[in-house]
Amino acid sequence: MSKILLIEDREQRQQLFSLETKIELTCYKDILDNKIGEDYTDTFNQLRTDTFDFHDYSVVICHKSAFKEMNSKILSQLELHCKANNKVLVLFSGGIDTNYYYKEQDYEYIELNSRTFYSENIELFLQDFQEETINPLILCYGLKWKLNILLNILEKLALYVSTLEKERVLYNSFLRDNPDVSIVEILDLNIYSPVVLDRKVDKKEILKFKNSILSYISESLKYE
Repeated sequence: MSKILLIEDREQRQQLFSLETKIELTCYKDILDNKIGEDYTDTFNQLRTDTFDFHDYSVVICHKSAFKEMNSKILSQLELHCKANNKVLVLFSGGIDTNYYYKEQDYEYIELNSRTFYSENIELFLQDFQEETINPLILCYGLKWKLNILLNILEKLALYVSTLEKERVLYNSFLRDNPDVSIVEILDLNIYSPVVLDRKVDKKEILKFKNSILSYISESLKYE
């Protein structure tokens, strides 16, 4: 069975969040290598000398600034390794306000807030991983991640449309104000995609997109 690598440079942070959320990471030591304390120091030294063995891991998770003066270099190495070997890379930090998800073939990349990461979602993700499935978006949105993503988008779209004064807006501007929309495109769900012309999208197209999401959610809830 493949495993998950978790690199945490601040052991106390993990302990505090674990006490707060009642998560028990030690229960998953068969699939989770939790590199804290001395294990973190050993791992950091191996990473800085490029001698760490990633062979057993299909998911790499680490604090976004875990590597001090070597941070940029090691994070770049992790990204290159995960991309080349179709692995999942997850970075967490207290300074991250919005979930970010990117997928390229079988390589998946996530950024999320530390509090979101050290929530019940991590145990749900680990339990799912024990069933030999990898759904990293559980870390951001919980077990019903598809439904939760769409509910979040629907709520934001309703507010966005209600305050939209122009009949056409730049599509990049629309995505900037509704960042989770790009996740829908990546997941390739059976949802209407707004038509973009001359790099702009009509308000009517956004409404069609919103209504398509609503229909998808309604249909999904029939089977809950």
